[in-house]
Amino acid sequence: MPTVYIGKYSYRGTRGSSSNRSKLFLLPYFIFFIAGLLSICHASAQFMIDSDYIKKFEKENDVEVYTGATKTSFSFRNFVNDDISQYKLFANTSAYTGFTIDYNWLSLDFSKNIPNTSVARQSTSIKTFGVHLHKTHNNFLFEAGTNKYRGLILQIDRRKREFEYYEDINYRSYFTRISYIFNAERFSLKAARNYSLLQAKSAGSFIATVSPFFQRFTLKGGFNEYDRSDSAFLSEISKKPSSVNLLISGGYTYNFIFNEGEWSINPGIFAGPAIEKDLYPKQGHSLKLIANYQLVLNGGYNGQNYYFHINAIYNNVINHFMNSEMSIQNRGISLTVGYRMGKLKNKIFGVL
Repeated sequence: MPTVYIGKYSYRGTRGSSSNRSKLFLLPYFIFFIAGLLSICHASAQFMIDSDYIKKFEKENDVEVYTGATKTSFSFRNFVNDDISQYKLFANTSAYTGFTIDYNWLSLDFSKNIPNTSVARQSTSIKTFGVHLHKTHNNFLFEAGTNKYRGLILQIDRRKREFEYYEDINYRSYFTRISYIFNAERFSLKAARNYSLLQAKSAGSFIATVSPFFQRFTLKGGFNEYDRSDSAFLSEISKKPSSVNLLISGGYTYNFIFNEGEWSINPGIFAGPAIEKDLYPKQGHSLKLIANYQLVLNGGYNGQNYYFHINAIYNNVINHFMNSEMSIQNRGISLTVGYRMGKLKNKIFGVL
């Protein structure tokens, strides 16, 4: 099922080689993935849901249709005599629509970008690609994924649709997240965000999150073809700057329930510090303190046969990167409509 964390992107890329050093960056994320699964399995034996607050639906399979939009931007400060600091750089994300079929252990999902809804709103080689995996189990929410932006867009004038295209700038990140839900016995994240369970009574919970992630900028060609006023920014990009970050955040979310769970509104706020380690080029102190915060809002109707929900998110991570203060902002909103189904009398092909 799509959640507020998931962006649907289009991608058209070329094959390329990667160094052994780049592959080693993925090792900590794989280790963190295994550690998360082990911690989930260990906690399962001690977990028990309060059935007065959280209930399962008789029909546990579903078909969904959804639509939404995401937007990712980068802003930079303290680039002296550089016009890039006056604007925001955007990934060329767009609105999307799709459907999901969940039956027993199988989940099939298909989505497609909606034409003429991207940031550039025209044919361009600037593309985006994103993969996001998530699993909610008892007290834990585990997530992992990657985002790649092949080219970025400088928005000069929003009303006049004036843009400058930086097709040679690439940005890539890898992340994992483990969140611990303190009151998962009475508060269901599944009921609040994707409506796969029923929250029968109002409840909330503190949530703590640990999230390591790696990010890197690259510049494929030279920067002589661009405006000289942007030379300071492009010079830093040409150094292929990269960093590893450890985000630690905490916050509170509450699910307001009406009519015994048929209607709900679920706001949440999360914030915390983070530690940044510049890998290349190394500048100043080895470790830097950065910040991040997130706002979420979910709401809708959760019936026995039909349901619909709206999910919205705003996330901001502030980095000390490339001799500047870089802010990465992610915004997303989606609408999902679903129909619950029962199981067939006989298994499909003997396995479903």
